[in-house]
Amino acid sequence: MDMSKLFIIGNGFDIAHGLPTSYDDFRKYLCNTYMNNKCEVDTMPMIPTVSIGSKGEEICDMEEVVNFLVYIISKAEPDGNKWGDLEASLGRLDYDEAFEMLPKELDDDGDINYWSESRNNEDMASNLYSVVVYVKELFAEWVENIDIKVASAKSSFFTLLKSDDIFLTFNYTETLEDLYKVNKESVCHIHVRQGKNILFGHGDANDYTDEYMRKNIGSENSLTELNNFLKKDTEKALEDNKQFFDDINNTIREVYSIGFSFSCVDLIYIREICEKLPDNAVWYLNKFNPNDIPIFKKKLKECGFKGSFSTFII
Repeated sequence: MDMSKLFIIGNGFDIAHGLPTSYDDFRKYLCNTYMNNKCEVDTMPMIPTVSIGSKGEEICDMEEVVNFLVYIISKAEPDGNKWGDLEASLGRLDYDEAFEMLPKELDDDGDINYWSESRNNEDMASNLYSVVVYVKELFAEWVENIDIKVASAKSSFFTLLKSDDIFLTFNYTETLEDLYKVNKESVCHIHVRQGKNILFGHGDANDYTDEYMRKNIGSENSLTELNNFLKKDTEKALEDNKQFFDDINNTIREVYSIGFSFSCVDLIYIREICEKLPDNAVWYLNKFNPNDIPIFKKKLKECGFKGSFSTFII
C-alpha cells in the first residue's frame, strides 16, 4: 500500500521563503505603524485609558496602547526588544510596575486603607485588561497585512511533494496553497488562516488568581480574566480538526517537520500525532539548525514517538 507523507509546517517555513512573519516582524510592524518607527521603550509609559463612546464603541489612543504593549511584552521577552517568543511571553506578562505607580491610600490614623487600595487595584486591573486585549486585534491586523506575493518557491521542497500528502500548518498564510498549489483540502490550518478568526496566545494552564490577590488585592478578577483571554485554546483546535488527526491512522509512515520549533503550547498536537503513528514511522527533521535536532528528538520521544529519525534539508 502506497503511504502518504505528513508535513508539519511552522513559521520558519514562511521565513525561509522570504516572508516577514517572525514575532519581531510583528514588533516592527507595531512600531512602524503606530509609533513613528520608535521601537524601543525603556521606561514604563503612561497607561492608556479606554472609554466607551455614545454608540458603544471603544475610544482610545492607539499610539499609547501600542507603546504600552511594546513595553510590557519586551519586559517579558527573553531577549527584550527583540521578540522571539511572543506567545509564551503573553503568559508571563508582569503588571507589578503598573500597580506600584498607584499612590498608597492611608486612613486617618496613617495606616494603609485596604478598602481604598483594593478599589484602586481593581480599577487598575480593569484598565490593564482593556488595554492588553488589543494585542490580539493588532496581531490579526498584522497577519492580514502579510503579502505572500514576495515569497519564492523552493524546487527542493517541490520534489518532496506528492498529490496525496497531507499538511499540518501552524502558519496563518496560504504559502502552501499559493506557492506550491497544494490542494486546500489537504491542508489543516490548525490555528486558522488569514481572513479568519486566528488562534493565538500562550499555553500556560496555571491559575494565578491567588498570586494576583496576594500581590495586589482587588486585581485578581480582571487579571485572571485577562490571562484566560490571552490563552490559546489548543484543546478546541484539536477537537475542531479531529477528522484530520483521525486520518493519520494507517495512512502515514513518514513525517517531515519544517520550520517548526516544537514549542510547549503546540505539543498537544504532536502527542496526538505520535499516538496515531505506527512504530515503524520515520520522522524527518530539517537540518536548518543542526543544534536543534537532539532537542527536537527528545521532545518527540517524550510525546510518545516510537519510530526512527532521519534528516533532510530544503
